[in-house]
Amino acid sequence: MEKNALLVCANESYQRAEEDLSSLTGLKISHSTLQRLVQKQNLELPNSIVGVQEVSLDGGKIRLRTAAKGEPCQWKRL
Repeated sequence: MEKNALLVCANESYQRAEEDLSSLTGLKISHSTLQRLVQKQNLELPNSIVGVQEVSLDGGKIRLRTAAKGEPCQWKRL
C-alpha cells in the first residue's frame, strides 16, 4: 500500500492523491499523512554530468534570485 501511495503522490498533489487512493482502494489516507510518508523517504539525488537548461512548472509562484547580492528576491506568478 505504501508503494502505491508514493506512486500516486508522485503524479498528483497530496490532496488529489488522497482522493485517488480513496477511489481506488476505499481506504482514506489524509493528504497530510501522505505528505509525511513522502518526506520520510530517503531519496538519493540523481547524478548528472549535464547541467539543467530548462525547467517546466505548472501554476504557482517561483522565487527568482536577483543578480546583485543583498537585493531582495523577486516572486513571479506562473
